[in-house]
Amino acid sequence: MGKGAKRITLSGYYGFGNAGDEAVLAGLVSGFRAARSSEELEIVALSGNPAETRMAHGIAASDRMKPGPLLSALARTDLLLSGGGSLLQDVTSAHSIFYYLGIVRLAQILGKKTMFAAQGIGPLTLPRSRRLVASVANRLDAITVRDTGSAQLLRDIGVSRPPIEVTADPALLLTPTAGERLASNFGVALRAWPGQEMLAEQVAEACSRAVPEGRPLLVPMQPQNDQPAAEQFAAKWHQVTSQANTVQTNPAAVCSAQDGLPGLLSNISSCEMMVGMRLHALILAAACGVPSVALSYDPKVAAFMASCGQADAVYDLSQPDPARLSALISRVWAERFARSETLRTTLPLQRTLAARNCGAALDLLSLS
Repeated sequence: MGKGAKRITLSGYYGFGNAGDEAVLAGLVSGFRAARSSEELEIVALSGNPAETRMAHGIAASDRMKPGPLLSALARTDLLLSGGGSLLQDVTSAHSIFYYLGIVRLAQILGKKTMFAAQGIGPLTLPRSRRLVASVANRLDAITVRDTGSAQLLRDIGVSRPPIEVTADPALLLTPTAGERLASNFGVALRAWPGQEMLAEQVAEACSRAVPEGRPLLVPMQPQNDQPAAEQFAAKWHQVTSQANTVQTNPAAVCSAQDGLPGLLSNISSCEMMVGMRLHALILAAACGVPSVALSYDPKVAAFMASCGQADAVYDLSQPDPARLSALISRVWAERFARSETLRTTLPLQRTLAARNCGAALDLLSLS
């Protein structure tokens, strides 16, 4: 760190092996490094595994749960940046929202500048969640969100300052590099979700019809949670393709967060289509110019697909229809090359918006 360098501390779900959150962190680091050198700007992440974060991202890291390192990081920072990702929601957890808001409020009490960056706000189902988010947000120095729905929700709960700027997810700043790639031509990124116990089998059947000679790449973005769905897909894929062919020639390959972001990006870029339930599998596919079929369990999924011109490739899981799913996957596969070209035309604007998250932070530090 150079003498007089500014320090940004990043608060998010970092260091837990979730490829989506690690992609957000990598995108933010890339954006900051494109704008300012390490001599001008030090980046520190609050992490569940500081050693792993330091190694993976080449930045400083402090333990997000140990009071000493946490307080030291906040005391020494010039700006606390909370985000990105879906940190402020109370559907999958009613408790984590208190942690993330608590970190921001503590930084505010310490007199530090604070910012929401590329946040995907909501759902906020509990009145207390809405009140707390509004209370903390109205004390921020800057707010960027990754979609218009998040901006509207903040306004609806009473956030009146600072101005809310709609940007894009920082993971869109990532680009694949050359490396060894698994021999796959379409990706599948599923997750467990209530009421969707048979989805993996339905997706496998639909893919076998659309891509009968396909080589699937399973992408468990959060392995400890997504592995069962990946295994269910693999078993059904083996069954349906073995029935169609005397010999099973194209078993499913697996590439996960444990292989590291560069390997994950490289393998996704080798695909011609992504069938994704995990938001950041869809985002990383878009960053690689790979069109997707989105399995939408949350408004954030449909919102992202609309932002990059793929609103017609969204399958709403609240209205299950296996025949429609099969037809949608078949259509996107048939149109995959044209859709890839169209997608690539949207990327420059999306990357400009994604970089704006870093630009807004640098504005606060008078480094823009």
